Amino acid sequence: MDLPNVQTYLRPADLESVKDWQQGWAWLSGGTWLFSQAQPNITTLVDLEKFGWSEIEVTPDGLAIGAACIQNQLLEFSWPENWQGTKALESAVSHLGSFKVSHIATVGGNICLALPVSTFAPVMIALGATYEIWHGGFAYRVRALEFQTGVQQTILQPGEVLRKIWIPASNLEWQTSFQRICMASDGYALSTVVAAFNSQSNQVRFGLGACVSTPRLVEFTSIPTAGDIADVLDEQLPLHDFVEDDRGSASYRRQITQVLMERSLFELCHP
Repeated sequence: MDLPNVQTYLRPADLESVKDWQQGWAWLSGGTWLFSQAQPNITTLVDLEKFGWSEIEVTPDGLAIGAACIQNQLLEFSWPENWQGTKALESAVSHLGSFKVSHIATVGGNICLALPVSTFAPVMIALGATYEIWHGGFAYRVRALEFQTGVQQTILQPGEVLRKIWIPASNLEWQTSFQRICMASDGYALSTVVAAFNSQSNQVRFGLGACVSTPRLVEFTSIPTAGDIADVLDEQLPLHDFVEDDRGSASYRRQITQVLMERSLFELCHP
């Protein structure tokens, strides 16, 4: 889609070149969402391409993913054999969109768009990721769980940009399961559940998305029963926390979320 209100296109060589952030400016990375609909409030695009933030780095401490990493790169990368958690990253790409989208859209773009149906947000929460955020010459880190504050709302302030996603190596050794249920008519997710299981300690982490307006984390110190899952959902996620719209009621979303949690747990504990 054309963006007739855009008057200026900037392609800086580094972040230090971007000074005095103005109202109406917007970061441009993959652009698959940005150019998919009208953007009447955007007058200037600031392209991240020359920053070179598309790296995938494997270190003894863990995994770093540049915010501008094209999603399909996660499918093509050769992961360490003991990093079973990377299967969840691959599922986030596979379940997100079409071939065209996955070859253009970026990991950071999906996270920063902060849609409830994001496939990456619950994965990052289940894997205990942290995000590195830059503002000019300063940087700070925040847990993935704390990043999204609402529908298309994040903690990012004007001029701030997501630089990198960091996942500890120990978390990537957990087994993962990605479960998602969608409307047959439009493919819109009603609930996404990403489970991570530590077979040594029996710890279980669930990243929940689509069923709630902001991704949530549910944790267990041992393998839960169906009753345990139901009790924790009732305690931590009251019914009004679940999305209710013309696609499904809050009670329906809560019910299918529990079903997906049980299904993912069975998959992980009974391979």
